[in-house]
Amino acid sequence: MELLDIVDEYGNKTGKVMERDKVHELNLFHWEISVFLINNKKEVLLQKRSATKKMNPNMWGSCAGHVDSGEGLEETALREIEEEIGLKFSLDDLHVLEERQVTKKEINSHLTKVYYVYYNGNDFKLQTEEVSEVKWFNIDDVINMIKNNDESLTFKSDRLYLLENLKEKMI
Repeated sequence: MELLDIVDEYGNKTGKVMERDKVHELNLFHWEISVFLINNKKEVLLQKRSATKKMNPNMWGSCAGHVDSGEGLEETALREIEEEIGLKFSLDDLHVLEERQVTKKEINSHLTKVYYVYYNGNDFKLQTEEVSEVKWFNIDDVINMIKNNDESLTFKSDRLYLLENLKEKMI
């Protein structure tokens, strides 16, 4: 059972802890993380969500996940990268792209802290329950896909600024 800390829209813990499905059902704010991997070819790694995922199955997105109760945001980011694509990074490798992104929806309202890491390899070990495929995409292609409302992406136009900011971080 995955337990999550309930937070307010500013990210402050309320003292309540609930099971993930109940948090989603009641539409309570909780923390999630998102991590983009970027390389020196101006590419961003996207992962295709498994067909069995409840939300956004078979869609391309970043490495992402819920912050478990009592877990730190950075700790979650490192755990998710290792679990989903089999790579180990250190805290020094994590760079913050967005401190607190607020998503208010009818279901799964949450706060997201967005990170990026530099990685130039292709040595991935996929957690097939979560990820069916990974692929390096040219950052400009992803930006254009968002602008064209490409339905294969988890990112929509309200997240365009993230990819534009990410492009500026590329070496």
